[in-house]
Amino acid sequence: MSNDYIVQRRIKHHQLRRKARRSEIALRRIYKFLRFVFILFIFYSIYRICATNLWYLPSDIYTNKNSTGIEILGNKIVSKEKIINEMKKIKLERKPLYRINPANIAVEIEKLPPVKRVYVRRFWLPARLVVMVEEVTPAITIAPSEEAPSIAAYAIGGEFIPREYLPLSDEYKVTKILSYGTKGDDYNLWKPEKIETLNKLAKLTELYSGENVKYIDLREPHNAYIQLESVKLKLGEIDESAFERIKSIHDILPEIQSYLEKTKYIDLSWKDSKYLKLEEK
Repeated sequence: MSNDYIVQRRIKHHQLRRKARRSEIALRRIYKFLRFVFILFIFYSIYRICATNLWYLPSDIYTNKNSTGIEILGNKIVSKEKIINEMKKIKLERKPLYRINPANIAVEIEKLPPVKRVYVRRFWLPARLVVMVEEVTPAITIAPSEEAPSIAAYAIGGEFIPREYLPLSDEYKVTKILSYGTKGDDYNLWKPEKIETLNKLAKLTELYSGENVKYIDLREPHNAYIQLESVKLKLGEIDESAFERIKSIHDILPEIQSYLEKTKYIDLSWKDSKYLKLEEK
């Protein structure tokens, strides 16, 4: 093999290496340029996303009843209007949704008596607030007579529900209590223990009688009545023995079925059931 051939071969080899390096350098430059363009695109996209109006709540969020800016879920006692009125106390400035603190809105709504807890979530596309309301569970309603509408209510935990939130939805299974709210028995001042007692008394009566309780009458001091579907019970004083006395209705009702139409009430005010009285109408 001649020296000229070896030299020519080496020259071609070096030329190929130079071309490969130049190609590699060109590819690196193209890659860097594309990466720079991509980074610019990312920053521009972030800027456009942050600057878009889709982050802003509608200006008519409180005035337009059909506004898509607010969605309220879980409210069965408190109306949407009352919730929005509480939300109005928190001024929503013209700023992106991610800069609005939803905790302040929740605090205001939780001031409503039937509301237990509130969760406010923020959503984008479009910007809107979703208010999830957790309300108390009504236990009793209060009315001055059997025919009159309820004027107040209490929840299971003893929370007072004012008249403005009535009537309640039919889906709530509550016990109606008849009370004038006078003679030292103002229903506005009832304690949670009394609500628990009345609720427990109604459930126990339904359990042992097999009938629904239509109402519990507290209008006579120290002399309570329970109206069942078929007959009225005179319970007398609601004390510790009342729960034992009400259990006797399980044995009494089957024995007096033929007398129910003529019976004014069954007297359970005596601690000993042998003093049962059937007062005729």
